[in-house]
Order: sequence, then structure tokens, then C-alpha cells
Amino acid sequence: MSPADPIVPDTIRTLAAFADLPLSPGREAAVTPVLRAWLADANALSRKMSASEYCALTPVTIFSHPPTEDSEGI
Repeated sequence: MSPADPIVPDTIRTLAAFADLPLSPGREAAVTPVLRAWLADANALSRKMSASEYCALTPVTIFSHPPTEDSEGI
């Protein structure tokens, strides 16, 4: 694995094993370009959002649980 391209078949197999995701033999070839693109875009977004002009920005997504019969509407 090189620092310039950390997404290689061995990395894909290791990540799948850590995540307990079944990965059929040969599927690394299909996963590699998707993971490479995702990683590049995620790092670009991380660099952008780390800029000082975005420091006060907060996510708009709110995660909540629907009320249940035994809850008090929390």
C-alpha cells in the first residue's frame, strides 16, 4: 500500500473484514474505484469544512427516534 494510493485490494479485504462485511472473491475490483472516489471526495470536503469561514457552520440533519408507546414523547 502506498501513501499516494491507499486503496488497493488488500486494503479493501481488510476493511471488509473489520466491518464484518462478506466480500466475494474478486469483488475488490468493483469496490476499488468507488472507494477511491469516495475517499478523495470525503478528504476534499473535510479540507473545505476545516477552513475558518465554515467554523460556525453546523449540520442541519437532526437524528431522532420516533416516540414509542412507553415513552414520554422524548
